[in-house]
Amino acid sequence: MTGFFDGASRGNPGHAGAGACILDGGEAVWECSEYLGSKTNNEAEYMALIYLLREAKARGLRDIEIHGDSKLVVCQVRREWKINLPHLRELASEAWGLMDGMNVKLAWIPRSENKLADALSNKAIDDQIFY
Repeated sequence: MTGFFDGASRGNPGHAGAGACILDGGEAVWECSEYLGSKTNNEAEYMALIYLLREAKARGLRDIEIHGDSKLVVCQVRREWKINLPHLRELASEAWGLMDGMNVKLAWIPRSENKLADALSNKAIDDQIFY
């Protein structure tokens, strides 16, 4: 199984959305598009990863490859970069807790390879602020 996550924020902070999906053999088996209220882009990225990890855990997935286009979130969760902001440290801690007992391969990808999760994160904002 492969997961993708993305967060979007219109303003920083501003209207924010989280998008995530799980693919099985290239076919989407789960999609998430959640409006988050007013958040920074980094907070939205973390929340998208957390939604994805919650779903993977709920499905009993032991092995999952997860891709995101936020180098900050990927490198912080992989413990390669220091986390200076306490609220981001809390979000990383939640992600680590969800990953416990799972074999998660977390990788950074360019935004151009993250189109579905990007569309889902922006849809969450569009659905909220335009309707």
